[in-house]
Amino acid sequence: MAEENRKAVMIIAVVQALDSDLVCFELDEKNLTYSRLPSVGGFLREKNVTFIIACAPDKEDQVYQLLLDAAKKRVTFIATPLENGPILVPMAVESVVGGVKAFSIELDDYQEI
Repeated sequence: MAEENRKAVMIIAVVQALDSDLVCFELDEKNLTYSRLPSVGGFLREKNVTFIIACAPDKEDQVYQLLLDAAKKRVTFIATPLENGPILVPMAVESVVGGVKAFSIELDDYQEI
């Protein structure tokens, strides 16, 4: 039996795989409906997880805050070759990774069947 139709927001969020378990835990704690999709790509070819989250429009800010708290940015170092004469010398370059990339879509109809 289907629940009654209602308006909802779909949030699509990409987080690093390191943060995905904590995001799942927090979403489960708030009883939010979500799907988890593994992905690879982006800068440094890091493993990522894409979350598709459904929530009521009035809870959208809470979901964004939950994502920000669970998926932290961190500093990592990557080796880049430094061309200095006939030999290449690797040099460590600081790079900020992590955090959350998210956007939301308003849904005219949402049903859990």
